[in-house]
Amino acid sequence: MNVFVVARAVENFTYSCAGYCVATYVLGIGDRHNDNIMVTKTGHMFHVDFGKFLGNAQMFGNIKRDRTPFVLTSDMAYVINGGEKSSSRFQEFIDLCCESFNLVRRHANLFFNLFGLMLNTGISQLSRAEDLKYVQNALKPQASDVEATAMFTRMIEASLGAKSTQINFFFHNLAQMSFSASSSTELSFAPKRYSLATDGKITSAAVFGIQKRYETEKYYVYIVRILREGSTVPTFIFRRYSEFEELHDKLGLLYPQYGLPPLLSHRRVGRTHVKQVAERRKKELERYLQWLFTMPPAVSQCDLVYTFFHPSLRDEKDAGQAGSDKVKATPDEEEEAATHSKGGQIGGQVKLAIQYRQGALFIMVMHAKDLGSTDGGDPDPYVKTYLTPDPQKTTKRKTRVVRKTRNPTYNEMLVYKFPHHEIERRNLHLTVWNSDLLKENAFMGATHIPLNTMDLSVETVKWYHLEDLT
Repeated sequence: MNVFVVARAVENFTYSCAGYCVATYVLGIGDRHNDNIMVTKTGHMFHVDFGKFLGNAQMFGNIKRDRTPFVLTSDMAYVINGGEKSSSRFQEFIDLCCESFNLVRRHANLFFNLFGLMLNTGISQLSRAEDLKYVQNALKPQASDVEATAMFTRMIEASLGAKSTQINFFFHNLAQMSFSASSSTELSFAPKRYSLATDGKITSAAVFGIQKRYETEKYYVYIVRILREGSTVPTFIFRRYSEFEELHDKLGLLYPQYGLPPLLSHRRVGRTHVKQVAERRKKELERYLQWLFTMPPAVSQCDLVYTFFHPSLRDEKDAGQAGSDKVKATPDEEEEAATHSKGGQIGGQVKLAIQYRQGALFIMVMHAKDLGSTDGGDPDPYVKTYLTPDPQKTTKRKTRVVRKTRNPTYNEMLVYKFPHHEIERRNLHLTVWNSDLLKENAFMGATHIPLNTMDLSVETVKWYHLEDLT
């Protein structure tokens, strides 16, 4: 696929997803299951079915199915970030959402008037003056733009981390499922079906290595190296163990007559997302792949198998790492890479919005990006500020800790209630630290801003470089 077409589609998705989040929140759109969320081939995302709105949620018995402010899943974040890890692209997405929300809020009276004109149109969920209260509460007309930005950022975090959305999707799929043979042969993570005819015969498939990943928690992916007939260039796919389990279960449903052996040699008890378990599973998957491709063609060359081994857009992105030797084939190579990456932790940038108003200095800590790694992994960064000179350290302020990312978003307001003349004789000393529960917190960079050089009467929004000021 043309890289420019993909880049444009991702941009379209990012902008339309931001609009979707703001619009569905402000309008209180309900029944937000996966069959009502559409994406065009050009990447534009949109919602269908507006039967539930103004906070009237779809119910499952006595349970409210729409439990998050809006739908924002890890799959959507994957597209925006361009991979598993949070990036500056997602920070731009958050800024888009917050700017759009504040733009809508500036026209709150227009929305109230338009909805008021619709009270007599016969819409069951918009028939009383009380029905307008949802929009009024959603727009928060009395809040400042900064307060609304912080509020919407927290809603993004709540929606992205919610398990209720996945549960809602699951129950909707369960209700819609026909339990036909064709539906039982579809893989949940593969949007299309592929076959021997479309992709070419697989001559070998072997587990090339494992990689540790993070979303809301740690997990491992298994990298499979695939060669096809008539080609000497391998392709790589990246699969979770649960996806191998899905393949195995559905092969068992399709071909019970072949007596497929179990995927696991024995059941695991206790923690499964640890390195030792991942290593044992790697060996079991190697045996499983050897067995799979010695089966009769009815099994080894079926569409389900070829769909599983078809490289997705996610695999194409991650395979670039494999081609540049960034994918570690063995645990020893992973340890060596981690050892070499321990240096160079100081660096990156932090984005601040600074203004003096109403007798106080307001510092909005918005984002940080390109922070250094810690022991080869992603840090748990937080920001700390002082107004120096401050020998008693009474001006210390801190943000919350954001887990496992080099590109954290905070959108938190730090406030100093000092007279203007006192603020002008101070400097803003900002540091970024990695939070560690077992060791001392690690210094990741600092910036020093003389406040008397700024026009504090207007809001200044700027990226500042983080350096070693010791």
